[in-house]
Amino acid sequence: MSKRINLSQGKLEKWEESFVPEKDIFFLREQDHHLLKEFGHNCLLFSKEEFSNHPTYAAISYASSYTYWTLAEDITTVVVLPHRVFPSLKDSVKTAILTIQHEIGRGLIFESRYFDGILREPAKSLLLPYEFVSNNRQYIGIQKEVWNQLPKSLKSDLLNRIAYDYDTPGIFDPYVPTESMTSTYVNAYPNEHGPNCLSSTLFVAASISSGTLLDWIIKEWVHPTTFMNGLKQLGYKEAPLSKDAMFPHDILVWRDNQERIVHASFHIDQHYFFNKNGQTFFNPWKTVHMRELEEQWGMHTVKVYRK
Repeated sequence: MSKRINLSQGKLEKWEESFVPEKDIFFLREQDHHLLKEFGHNCLLFSKEEFSNHPTYAAISYASSYTYWTLAEDITTVVVLPHRVFPSLKDSVKTAILTIQHEIGRGLIFESRYFDGILREPAKSLLLPYEFVSNNRQYIGIQKEVWNQLPKSLKSDLLNRIAYDYDTPGIFDPYVPTESMTSTYVNAYPNEHGPNCLSSTLFVAASISSGTLLDWIIKEWVHPTTFMNGLKQLGYKEAPLSKDAMFPHDILVWRDNQERIVHASFHIDQHYFFNKNGQTFFNPWKTVHMRELEEQWGMHTVKVYRK
């Protein structure tokens, strides 16, 4: 049986603290440079290249909240502001900048439907300057200064709704095969951004191999080379792929047309996998069937690794 994964109030409170980064970040294209003068002097202007290599803004918290991986390729300039600056800009400027952020795919922009039935005064007036319309849909942008002023009840309700939409339900079925090393994490959300599919897969494989729960690994943001090094260290090798002959503890790895790893998952048994989609705290750890993996990642090339 599949159903929604419950979120505790304690978990929501942890999310509230880190959901919106301390500094506001806005991404601009060449055609948007006329807006640079509107930011004034209390800002930093980065080239796309310098920003990408900056140790502060490459941090998991910034990358996950602003969803760097969804950004358009034609960004040229990145504006970083203390969070008190943006609210002081003219409302027409706010609207223009937030509309651009939606167009280029930046995070912390949400359809107004997420606020239906939970938005009341004074929060309604507070968010009004952050509302805008794009492609005939209404959106609201969130930044730190306004987030700090919203009531806790609204923040909790909003985070609950985002989590509900972000991923598919978990499987709660006593007849689905389980793995003891994953029991603490199945149908649970991380406290922070960062844990991804590669760390989740490597965690199970390493824990089973060592006979010890190596749960520090599951909390890491593991990159592809580190992941492949881990598989080699554990004795995994590429094997012939046959969906009719999957063995317990097999690992599936999906690559795009440029051979970049885009996903990995750990086979428990009977085509059920321990899985995590993405690196945000809205992506839970859960058990999924091979069918769901094929639906989500089937456009990529899959390979199997086996001990």
